[in-house]
Amino acid sequence: MAGYYKVELEALARLSAQLGECGDTMRSAMKQLKDIGPEGSGYAELEEACDAFQNKWGYGIGLIADATSGVTEGLSETRKVYETLEEQIAEAFTVSGTADGK
Repeated sequence: MAGYYKVELEALARLSAQLGECGDTMRSAMKQLKDIGPEGSGYAELEEACDAFQNKWGYGIGLIADATSGVTEGLSETRKVYETLEEQIAEAFTVSGTADGK
């Protein structure tokens, strides 16, 4: 079926998993910076930099991580729909017991 539209179901599954990991990684990194916070590293400049970064970027990175979760869920649902459609199409072509429908 060269030249026809084809959905790469496994690629969608991998992308969904990778996006989920990215969201988790963003949240984890922000938590670690928050835990260091204004105290904890022993270095005033590092503590100030972590605190400044958290203040400027914490909210936005949280929104990005949340959006990533939404996209991940959407990709998962999209994959399920395409998989179901492919199964239904395959069944339609094999109704009479042959691959070409004759």
